[in-house]
Amino acid sequence: MDLESTLGELAPRLLRYCLGRTASPQLAEESAQEALTALVARWRHHGPPDSPEAFVFVIARRRLQRQILRQRWLEPLERVMDGRSPRPDPESSLMARSDLQRTLGALDRLPSRLREAMLLVAAGELDTDSAAGVLGISTSALKMRVHRARKQLGKLLEERP
Repeated sequence: MDLESTLGELAPRLLRYCLGRTASPQLAEESAQEALTALVARWRHHGPPDSPEAFVFVIARRRLQRQILRQRWLEPLERVMDGRSPRPDPESSLMARSDLQRTLGALDRLPSRLREAMLLVAAGELDTDSAAGVLGISTSALKMRVHRARKQLGKLLEERP
């Protein structure tokens, strides 16, 4: 297990997870980069962590939670400052990424506990033990959350927009 191969294997999964959490490529890239930078620093100073993937996903999860809160606090201020929403208009989003937006919208409608478990396993490609460790729950509880998330997500995606 070397640092470069670990980074190469974790980076795309971590970025997908972050994008699933934020729906913002910029925030997703920043959070993933910070988590991977923390892994590099940890690896160089103290050696590899027991589970590099759990290490980066925990850091990314905390970073995303802070970013999402900050974004919610600043959004009203940004609207007042320039008179428009910082988000792209609905028509261009629909045309450019309709399938992605629909899926992210359905993910967003899931309860946060189910959404988090689903993203760690599906987008982050963590095994059930690692994902359960990131969330601080048992493996069986994680499996149940993922099962429920998939079931609810399927129902949400079957609905007509």
